[in-house]
Amino acid sequence: MSSCGSFALVLHSHIPYCRKSGVWPFGEEWVFEAMAETYIPIIDMLSATEDNGFEPRIAVSLSPVLAEQLADCYMKSRFLEYAEMRKKAAVHDAERYESEHDDRLALLAAEYAEYYEYVADRFSNHYGGDLLSAIASLASRGMIELLATAATHAYLPLLSEERARVQMRLGCEACERHFGVRPRGAWLPECGYRPGAIERLLTECGIDYFIVDTHAVAAGAVRQVYGAEAKCSGAAPAGYCVSPSMAALRPYMLAGSQVSVFARDEVTAAQVWSRETGYPGDGNYREFHRRDSVSGLQYWRVTSKLLDLGQKQLYDPVVANETAQEHARHFVELVAARLARYQDACGEPGLIVAPYDMELFGHWWHEGTAWLRHVLTMLARDERVALTTPGAYLASHRPTGKISMSECSWGHGGRHGTWANADTEWMWESLARAEALHRSLSNKRDTLRGTFLAMADQAGRELILLEASDWPFLVTTRQAKEYAEERFLRHLGDFEALAGAALSGVDDDAAMAVLTSAASRDSLFAWAGSEKL
Repeated sequence: MSSCGSFALVLHSHIPYCRKSGVWPFGEEWVFEAMAETYIPIIDMLSATEDNGFEPRIAVSLSPVLAEQLADCYMKSRFLEYAEMRKKAAVHDAERYESEHDDRLALLAAEYAEYYEYVADRFSNHYGGDLLSAIASLASRGMIELLATAATHAYLPLLSEERARVQMRLGCEACERHFGVRPRGAWLPECGYRPGAIERLLTECGIDYFIVDTHAVAAGAVRQVYGAEAKCSGAAPAGYCVSPSMAALRPYMLAGSQVSVFARDEVTAAQVWSRETGYPGDGNYREFHRRDSVSGLQYWRVTSKLLDLGQKQLYDPVVANETAQEHARHFVELVAARLARYQDACGEPGLIVAPYDMELFGHWWHEGTAWLRHVLTMLARDERVALTTPGAYLASHRPTGKISMSECSWGHGGRHGTWANADTEWMWESLARAEALHRSLSNKRDTLRGTFLAMADQAGRELILLEASDWPFLVTTRQAKEYAEERFLRHLGDFEALAGAALSGVDDDAAMAVLTSAASRDSLFAWAGSEKL
C-alpha cells in the first residue's frame, strides 16, 4: 500500500520567565508542573520508542526564555523541592483516605506519590538534571527537528522591526547554544505574522520556513508558480483543493521571498484542542479543575461536562488509558482519510501539519502523553501515512505555489486583538517609550565602562522581558491580570532606572540597589551582552 500523504507533528513549548517571581498560583510552579507532567514524560516516551523498533520524527520549538529556566541551577534545585513537596502531599492524602476507609482514593494518592518519586529520579539520576541535553540528544539522532522562536516569546507583528530582529536573532543563537543546532525553521510566537517584515528577518536569520494558522492560507491571495493567478478570498488555491480548509494541506512559498510557510490543519486539530468537541473532554479523562481541598491533587474524572465539579466521579487510570488508545486509533484514521480525500481531489499527496502547545499533553490533558505515544506508534506502522517534519518535507517537496498573506495570528479573531486592545494599549505605549530610550542607550554603549556597562546589560534584559507576549495575553484573558500587570510594571521600572542611570552616569544608591536585585532575579541570557539585547 502506497502512502497517500504525510503527517508532521509540531510541539511548541513556552512558559513565561518566572524565576524568583512568585510561586503559587502564578510563578515558578508553571515551569515545575510542565517539567513533571509534560517534559519528562514526553522525553521518556520519545526515548523509549527506539526499544519498540521505530523512531518517530517530530518538530519541537522550545522558547529560549523557557530553555534558560530549564538550564538554571536555582530552578533545577527548586524543581526537586517541588517534586518532594508534591510526593509528601500525596502520601498525606493516602494516609488520610486510608483512615477514612476510602480505598480507591487512597490508591490514587499512592500512585501520585510513586509518580513524583519517579519524575524526581528520572530528572536527577537518568537525565542528570539536564533536560536540554536530553532534547539535544534526541535531535542529534534525528528524532526531533528543532525550530527557533523569539527570545522571550515576543509578539513580533507589534514590535518595531528593529526589536523583532533582536528577538529572532537571539532566539536562533539560543537554540544553537542550548542544543548545538542552527535551526532552519521558526515558530512565530502566537503564529503572529506581519507581511514583509517577518520574512525579511527570517531570511536574515537563515530560516527557511515557519508555521501559521489555517485562515492565513485559506483566505489569502494565492498565485501559482505555474499557470494563471487566482485570487482567493475565503476560497482555496485554484486547482489544488476542494475547500478553503484543504488549502492547508500543502506548503507555499511567500511571494517575493524564499521563505516557505506551512499551515495548521484545522480539522484534525479540533479533535485535540477542543475540550468541548474533542478528545480531552471525554468523561473518562482526568478532570483538570477539581482538586483535593487539602493537597490540590486531582482524583476525579471529567464524568460529564454538564456536571458541577462537586458531582465528578473518581478517576480510573486503566479506563482512561484504554480511551486514549481508542482516540489515537480514531485520530490516525481521520488523518489517513483526510489525506486520501486531498489526494483524490488534488492529484498529489498532501501534508497534515499538526501544531500544538506541548503543555497540552500531560499537564492540561493528563492522558495526552499516552494518546501521543499511541498515535506515533500507530502512524509509524501505517503504510498510508508517512511521518515527517516540516524541514524534512520541504527538502524533498519544494513548494509549487506562491502566496501573499495578510497580518494574522492564531489568537481570537485571527488578528492581533488578543494582545493589542483597550486593556493593553498602555502596555504598548510604555513599550514604545522604552524602546526609544534603549536606542539612546545603545548609541552610547561604546563609551560605557564598569558599573554603567553592567547597568546597560541588565537594562537590555529587562527590556527583552518587557517585550514578552505573556503580559498582554494574561491581561486580556484575565487568567492572571494583576500578576501580569505587576510583572510588566516591575520590568519597566527596573529598565527605566537602569537605562536612566547608565545614560546619566550617576550610579547612586537607588540605581545600585535596582541593579543588584534585578541581576539576581532576572539573570537570563547571561551569555549575551547588551550589544545582542
